[in-house]
Amino acid sequence: MSKVKFLPWVGTAYQDGINGKRVLVLGESHYCANEIDAVPTLTQEIIKDLFDSNSPHEGYKNTYTKFAKALVGTDISFEDKERIWNSVAFYNYVQEPISGARVAPTDKQFRDSDEAFFEILERLQPDYIIAWGQRLYDNLPNVGFLAKSLKVSPEESHEVWCYTVSSGRNIPLLRITHPSAAFSWDVWYNTINKFLKY
Repeated sequence: MSKVKFLPWVGTAYQDGINGKRVLVLGESHYCANEIDAVPTLTQEIIKDLFDSNSPHEGYKNTYTKFAKALVGTDISFEDKERIWNSVAFYNYVQEPISGARVAPTDKQFRDSDEAFFEILERLQPDYIIAWGQRLYDNLPNVGFLAKSLKVSPEESHEVWCYTVSSGRNIPLLRITHPSAAFSWDVWYNTINKFLKY
């Protein structure tokens, strides 16, 4: 994966996935105050830190915990986190470190990361992609196609985008509210559960 600078987290049970489906969770970017912190294993280290019992709790970890709850639809114990994160892959889209938590990646930083994203799809061959947040979704590559909407209820539907890998297989992608924002994990569980049967 020659274009990938931040290696993805690939859980030990990723191939077994969730109900037998491989799920790629897509974040937006890494924030690094110091360029020296932008090491290739940064994504992997962040996920491992979530279930390290010796690691102090930091606010950003709530984002990952809320998403894990949305995947399984229940409150989770500290021990559950490791099992849940080992069932998915996680990758931050932008392949350059961003200087601050409130700084948006530039158009160029998004476009410079497109090739790496397709390398990830070819390598990991996910069955589904879940993208965190509207800004990320709006800046993903405009190739592929808009698939039929995901109907959650008569009143609620969600746009689904599809990317096609070299084998010709289509991979559906769902945008969810970023878990760091006003995020109701129980509401999103219902949507994600339906998406993983799409």
